Amino acid sequence: MFRLNMLCMYVPFCICLSPEPVTIPGQGTIAGVEVSKLRIQKIIAYYGIPYAQPPVKKLRFVPPVTNPLPEIQNVSSYRSACPQSEEAYKESELPFLQLIPDYKVVEYSEDCLYLNVFVPVGNHPELGFATIIWFHPGNFLIGNPSIWNPHTLVYRQRVIVVTVAWRLNIFGFFTTMDGEAPGNYGLLDQQAAMQWVKNNIKLFGGNPDNICLMGYGAGATSIGLHMTNPKSVELFNKAIAMSGDYLSPTTIKMPEEDKAFLDSLARKLDCTRRPVSKLLECLRYAEVETLLEIAGKRPWRPLLDASLSNSSYQPFLSEPPIAYFESEGSTKVPFLTGYTQMEQILEIPELNNTQISSEALRSLFVKLMQQELPQNNDTESSCVYNPDHIIDAVMFFYGPELASKETDEFRQIVTDFLTEKNFAAPAYLQALHISKEKPVYVYRFDMKPSTTSAVSQIPEWVTVSHLFDLIYVWGIPYWENTGQQWDHRDKRISDTIMSLWTNFAKYSDPTANAIFPIKWQSFTQENPGIMIIDGNFDMGNSNNLNYKAFEFWNEYYPKIRDVATRCCEISDSGATNLSKNLLSFVIVSLVVIYYV
Repeated sequence: MFRLNMLCMYVPFCICLSPEPVTIPGQGTIAGVEVSKLRIQKIIAYYGIPYAQPPVKKLRFVPPVTNPLPEIQNVSSYRSACPQSEEAYKESELPFLQLIPDYKVVEYSEDCLYLNVFVPVGNHPELGFATIIWFHPGNFLIGNPSIWNPHTLVYRQRVIVVTVAWRLNIFGFFTTMDGEAPGNYGLLDQQAAMQWVKNNIKLFGGNPDNICLMGYGAGATSIGLHMTNPKSVELFNKAIAMSGDYLSPTTIKMPEEDKAFLDSLARKLDCTRRPVSKLLECLRYAEVETLLEIAGKRPWRPLLDASLSNSSYQPFLSEPPIAYFESEGSTKVPFLTGYTQMEQILEIPELNNTQISSEALRSLFVKLMQQELPQNNDTESSCVYNPDHIIDAVMFFYGPELASKETDEFRQIVTDFLTEKNFAAPAYLQALHISKEKPVYVYRFDMKPSTTSAVSQIPEWVTVSHLFDLIYVWGIPYWENTGQQWDHRDKRISDTIMSLWTNFAKYSDPTANAIFPIKWQSFTQENPGIMIIDGNFDMGNSNNLNYKAFEFWNEYYPKIRDVATRCCEISDSGATNLSKNLLSFVIVSLVVIYYV
């Protein structure tokens, strides 16, 4: 095992052996561990249950092997996290992570394909408890189930919670661009864990026909991708996807994008590049730390693997997710999704400079757009591709008089641009597709913590950035040893949010059987309602939601982008004419969106 400074949760509860063993066919008997708070608030934890063979040596860069399953070894705490590097943390994530007790102490090991089951104490419902399977955030680079303390959710809401470790970064998404090492092992690990839960959760008092996936960030993206996989959709009944996107073209990659990295990796490890079988033999015995160091912060993510199938492997993603959801034959489930009011704002530290000039603000906004919007990287082509047309369209929509804006107004422009493009518009589009067949609930999270010390490291003008809504979803104000004296208002809001989320997991309706006076209207094609989660819990309207932005990013921007980038696929003369006509198209599109 290796040591790593990363996320870990110290469980500040009384832990003792429980007299409630569970026998799992083919794996043996596991003894539960009683976890209690104040000696009375008890749940039963079953730690470290293997759901696949250890993915080591010949099983590295291979889909999870689940036949036969490893035997259970009783443990009283979490198993090691999957290999990852602390360098994968973003500075913008630290203000939230530092609310987690002892988040920098953990062990990691390739032998990490384990899950943990947490069960309420007491009588079971007639059909069994609703079960929530949690997929953690971390940009597919980092993450550890042990930091997510399930005690509050399980005890107060009486649901089963299952947390899962799955392969990350190079170990989870490396591909040789062929069937030898197809990639997407992290997603396949999740699928194997889902299959284990489906097969066995009844033994723990759960209802195998009432399983809800819940994920955040990369975990939410994973859930969206599972909704496109025929095998996965048979393993769960509803889904909660928070602050994640799986419909945008950049969510997944094409296998050939890894060619340069693959060549470089072979050189650095002095591995024979071809045949691929020899390369893999070399890579499978490379040191874990060496692979992590070489992979670095490379943006690992799921890939479209339809062309990589062979006789023993079926592709996980056979087509882009947007094509799947637009097809009439796609399988849909009840869905709860949403985003925070200022998702990526902590990633732009320049905005906290009160002395920045309006000219510098404009330059910063243009720089952000250049990073976010498509660019032409074909330096050898003579085609007339002008990304400025795309930037001009976005600039016009978000503020044609940007140079005259004050700092506070500009901050709002940047906030709206990043949140609406990368989170709000995709969530809205997801809701449109799924609500045709199943109930959908959409939210925007505006509730900033009242506990001053919990937000001491973020600027005062920031409301709710990425991750901070998880304070309420996971009941963090009730955790011990967080270093905070939590305001009673945060505890009250947390109780409400936990009830909404678990009611959805139980009944497919967040306000079903609720004792609080909140009515969350479902999202429909005719009435696309979005709950604004602040002090009032009101449904959004045109005064606090920019529905035009959803229309811009989902309908008009793709047309502008496609026309702008298509010029590189036609002749130079045609490209010149296209470039001349593009600005007219942009202007007409924006006039329509503003006045229709």
